[in-house]
Amino acid sequence: MSKRTKPVAIPQTDLMTRRTRDGILLPVAVALFMVIIAITTALAGLTYIPLAATVLSVLPLVIAIIAIRNLITDSRAIMKELSSIAEKNEDVINSFSHKIREPLNNLVLLGGMLGESGASPKQQELIDTVLASTGTMVEVVNELTMETAGNMTTEPRGDIRFRIGPTIQDTIELMKLNRKHVQSLIVYDNKGEGETEYKGDPITIKQILIDLLSAAIAGTTGKITIKIQVREAGLHNGLQKVEFTLSSNNPVVFIGEGRQPYPLAGRLIRSSGGTWQETSAGSGSYFVFFINLRKSEKIEHPAAASTLIKGLPKEKRKKELKELTILLVEDNPINQRITQLMLEPMIKRIELARNGKEALDMFGTSRYDLILMDVQMPVMSGLIAAEKIRGLEMSTQLHVPIIAITANAMLGDMEQCLAVGMDDYISKPIDPELLIEKINALI
Repeated sequence: MSKRTKPVAIPQTDLMTRRTRDGILLPVAVALFMVIIAITTALAGLTYIPLAATVLSVLPLVIAIIAIRNLITDSRAIMKELSSIAEKNEDVINSFSHKIREPLNNLVLLGGMLGESGASPKQQELIDTVLASTGTMVEVVNELTMETAGNMTTEPRGDIRFRIGPTIQDTIELMKLNRKHVQSLIVYDNKGEGETEYKGDPITIKQILIDLLSAAIAGTTGKITIKIQVREAGLHNGLQKVEFTLSSNNPVVFIGEGRQPYPLAGRLIRSSGGTWQETSAGSGSYFVFFINLRKSEKIEHPAAASTLIKGLPKEKRKKELKELTILLVEDNPINQRITQLMLEPMIKRIELARNGKEALDMFGTSRYDLILMDVQMPVMSGLIAAEKIRGLEMSTQLHVPIIAITANAMLGDMEQCLAVGMDDYISKPIDPELLIEKINALI
């Protein structure tokens, strides 16, 4: 009995190559051959053969044109399918990141509190081991976040009010998530230009910088220092031309001269209407790129996170932590209790809301100094709740700071929070010292 051979899948690139060869190159070659026959026989003084050869050369050309059109149509369909797959992958990774950060956050916070509870040397050793293992898991999740940030789709997003300075600083913090970049130093040389407000897509700027910085760091051994500078470079078609300069203390390659196809950074710069230039000196490298941005109209409080809080007065007297009444909006009972345990020794009072709807109802009947808002919740999400709270504040002429405490730590999550009116953002696992620092900065 003969063995049945298992069919072997042919790679898509090989299929495209065969179609190009059989459907386009061969018919074109036949057409050229017929044209050569027509010219040769015409020079020999023949009449009918050149005419017949010319007519016959048209047929393979028509076949080639039809094949080209079909190939273009199929290529577009494949690109659309690949884009859809990429978007689904981003959703899966985003969901995984959110779900794993919740328990990691609890482990980090509980470990920290146990470490301060006067444990015995043996117990402290066990606590330190748990914290070290949790820290390794956090690093793995952070690296996954970084890899996804460099492979996000380039679909345009809605306009967001942003400042370049905080956008660059947040990008540098994202770069620190990858332990491969620990030996590198990225510095933002802010001379005040970063405070100008623009309206557009800051996520694109982050993607460009992450791609350039990752390429430069990956292409060198040892420690490298990269300085980022920004300046306005005139107007272009009614838009502000903004120049970004990345300079390194060692020779590195950010994109590479004449490289094709362009990496993500190159494609994003070009799609933003910009250009770039890369040069290397004896002791370092420079990468200068331009993109066009739309300047935002001036608002009264440049530090405000959103137009929804424009014109709202801020608290004049700075309060102490012991004086604060905080609304914690969190649907997970375990997360609620752990956050309470962390803050109760320092905060006067903490009230709980299980979702955005409860938070909105409580905000309408009570006065709070600050709101800690989860993002993904049932009934009403934190994003919708924050936007509605900012709408209510327009009639009360009061402003309550909102900090997003969320397991959403993917590229663009911070911008979503700020766009609906939140004042700041911290991702899980939470660094307690950083949270207190952010609270102190807003009260």
